Amino acid sequence: MDNINVIARAKVNLSLEVKGKRDDGYHLLSMVMQTIDLSDRLKITKNSNKNILVSSDSQKIPCDESNIAYKAASKFLETIGSNQGYDIFIEKNIPIEAGMGGGSADAAGVLVGLNKMNQDVLSVEKLMEIGLELGADVPFCIVGGTKLAEGIGEEFTNLKDIDLNILIVKPNTSISTAQAFRKLKIDKLKRNPNNRKLIRAINDRDRKRIYEHMDNALYDASLEFAPEMNQIIENLINEFGAKKAMMTGTGSTVFAIFEDDYALQSAYDYFSKKYKDVYITKTAKEAIEVEVVK
Repeated sequence: MDNINVIARAKVNLSLEVKGKRDDGYHLLSMVMQTIDLSDRLKITKNSNKNILVSSDSQKIPCDESNIAYKAASKFLETIGSNQGYDIFIEKNIPIEAGMGGGSADAAGVLVGLNKMNQDVLSVEKLMEIGLELGADVPFCIVGGTKLAEGIGEEFTNLKDIDLNILIVKPNTSISTAQAFRKLKIDKLKRNPNNRKLIRAINDRDRKRIYEHMDNALYDASLEFAPEMNQIIENLINEFGAKKAMMTGTGSTVFAIFEDDYALQSAYDYFSKKYKDVYITKTAKEAIEVEVVK
């Protein structure tokens, strides 16, 4: 096949617990991760010049060798011993530096897409192994769903699917993962959720307990870079009746769970007048979808 389209979905962290720090500087995490239906769209096409060429409709991402999608393609082709060239176009919909795995989703989409174009030459496990070399969120962005992720984000336990209606609100400030973790002081955490309680609530399908045990240990560190997150969360809960509102990943994106469609739409109408990156979405079971173009 010469052309494919790929849907690469974002993620949110229903919870992020910090368990410790490795000698190499990586933090040991316990995260309940959830795929959502907000997605980037990739078009991958074979070319005849044996080069990887990345382009995008967004000027906010690089289109050279520093792009994680480029790195994913290069690593995949090196692994299978191919010098075939590909054009990769990225339609960018997932906010950048938002804690939603946008770059990781693109890398995952390239790995899965190129594997499909090469007759599924590599196993999912091998794709995840390559993905982990590119970034801690890439393996999850390959498999998706509702999962407990442990270690540095590469050890997965399947959890029961959960259906949630979600509002995404990203303030104008962006936060890099490195910024947030540099500010994190493990011995001075003001909040650190217990994911065992959240997992029991998810498996019991007890929404009240799910909302109660969702939290993010990185929130206070990231709040220094995007203090407006606090007001957004307060408004979502107190003014619009969100059942839960919190930061995902390292921020600066806030997501809110609604059980009332009217309240969800009202919150969207309000925040979309203040910020560019505001989306109504929902949970999804699959991280990647591939469509062969004939």
